[in-house]
Amino acid sequence: MTRRLTYVAPRVVKKAIAATGGFVKEMATYMVMDDLVVKPMSAISSIALLNKFNVKDVGVLEEKVVNLGMEEALKLLKASFESKTVLTSAFMSTVPTSASMSRVKRRRAV
Repeated sequence: MTRRLTYVAPRVVKKAIAATGGFVKEMATYMVMDDLVVKPMSAISSIALLNKFNVKDVGVLEEKVVNLGMEEALKLLKASFESKTVLTSAFMSTVPTSASMSRVKRRRAV
C-alpha cells in the first residue's frame, strides 16, 4: 500500500433516462444447465440441447421443481465445488457426486 490513488467521480448525466424494464426489453425465460451455465430459453435452443445429448424419446425427460432454502443453497454450493453436474448432484439424491465416488473407491481399495 505504497501508491496514492486519486478518486475520479463519474460524469454527471444531464438528462436521466427512465428504466422501466431493467436490462431486458421484454420478458425473457432462461434455462440453467447442469453445470450452472445460463442460456436463453427458446424452442431452437431446446431442440439443439436435445440433439446435443442425443435424446430420442422426450418422454423420459423429467422436470423437477426445487424450493431453494438455506439447506438446498448449501447443497448447491458444495456440489459446485465437487462436480461438473452441479444440479444433478445437489438435487437428485440417487446420483453421487464425483467426490463421493472417489471416497467410495478409496474405501474399496482399503
